[in-house]
Amino acid sequence: MLSGGREVASGWRIRYSADVSVWLYIAGLVVVAGLSVAVIGFSLTSAMEREWRAAGVSLGLGVAVVAPLVVLLLVDFGGRDTVLGVVLGVGLVGGLVLALPLGPTGAVRAVGDQTRVDERDAIFHRYYRLEPDTPEYEAYYADHPDQRTFDERVRAMPKLASPGSKGYDARMAAFPHAIDDVVQRLNRDLDEDPERVESERGESERVEMAPEQLSRRLKGMALHHGARLVGCTRLNPAYVYSHIARGPGQWGAPVTLDHRYALVFAVEMDHSLVRLAPDPPALVESSRQYLESAKIAVLVARTLHRLGWEARAHVDGNYRVMAVPIAVDAGLGELGRLGLLITPELGPRVRITVVTTNAPLAQDPPVSFGAAAFCEICLKCADGCPANAIPKGPREVFAGVQKWQSRGDTCYRHWRTVGTDCALCLAVCPFSHPANPAHDLVRWAIRRNGLTRRLALWGDDLCYGRRPVGKYPWPDWLDPEAD
Repeated sequence: MLSGGREVASGWRIRYSADVSVWLYIAGLVVVAGLSVAVIGFSLTSAMEREWRAAGVSLGLGVAVVAPLVVLLLVDFGGRDTVLGVVLGVGLVGGLVLALPLGPTGAVRAVGDQTRVDERDAIFHRYYRLEPDTPEYEAYYADHPDQRTFDERVRAMPKLASPGSKGYDARMAAFPHAIDDVVQRLNRDLDEDPERVESERGESERVEMAPEQLSRRLKGMALHHGARLVGCTRLNPAYVYSHIARGPGQWGAPVTLDHRYALVFAVEMDHSLVRLAPDPPALVESSRQYLESAKIAVLVARTLHRLGWEARAHVDGNYRVMAVPIAVDAGLGELGRLGLLITPELGPRVRITVVTTNAPLAQDPPVSFGAAAFCEICLKCADGCPANAIPKGPREVFAGVQKWQSRGDTCYRHWRTVGTDCALCLAVCPFSHPANPAHDLVRWAIRRNGLTRRLALWGDDLCYGRRPVGKYPWPDWLDPEAD
């Protein structure tokens, strides 16, 4: 009986060992197949994006990882099952760890009393209506003498895409200037003739709808007309400018806006043009999307007028509110190190407009998807900024908000130096990659934990570099050298 028992036990062990070997082999085949599909998919995606470095690096890494697994499956040697089991086990545990939602996401937050911002102090606004040899000019610099020398030096430089600016070409420069002309026409119509706007509201009785229904209809309209992201929020009074600096209205006059709600729209900037930054095509695309977003905002504001509600569109060159923090409140994204909105789907590659209204809207909650936490370790925008305008240190408190505060004065001076609006920070941001399954998977992983974010950053540096190094083709209609 002892002998029979040993044989039974021995037979069980043999069958058990064979079963384990088969299942390990099948698991290995599944892993090799999955990795191969992922590697080939990412390489092909990179090739279609003309990201040749990323395509080559990903293919090389894939071969380096998959080839040893193939050897383990094809070569029979003593202890192969043990080695294969350990490799698959470590990979499984590692994958689970990377997928676990661990640690804080690091979203920017208010930490104290928030104060309103004077639009006249914003560097991008000081040059549009504040003209030398005017009473307003002298009064402003009497109150801000430390800014006068810097501002006058910048004013002496050629304007963007204008004769004398770096890389100026009249054929190409006509595009952004034409777009700006149209946007300014929209701007003049936002505030002029309030009696006409009032008559539009008075043509019919106010249409009452539940906040959820009105929000859904307005969002649908915005998406139908080209918006990629839409959100609604209660308007924080701290995000209303205190005084006028651009657009119609008296320069320096107090801003009065008693609207309680805001709709925010974001449109997508074409990745193939943004990655050409700081060359002029990026400026053309930025201008185009300011126009597209302005058209949506004006349409939505007019729709609210027709429904009997007060509303105002805030578009490029005529904001009365700060669009980025309102977009954060409305759940469109997070505030990043570069001082711009980073959206989950498109990164900072968006342009934003706002419509404020007294119509009650259903509020969307803010989102936290790891962008700010990723910004803490990334620094690609700060390292690549030619003006050194993006801070490399930790967040600080500005106007009651813990955030990174970029230096707008040195940023805009660089714009005037290169003759365009630069946009290098948008081009290098890892969140700016086109929305497709490959990049969306990385975005999903970044949400999970700090280890995954560091791995994603390492991979982005390896595939794309710390600074843009590729030479991408210009569209023929923008290329000054094209026949």
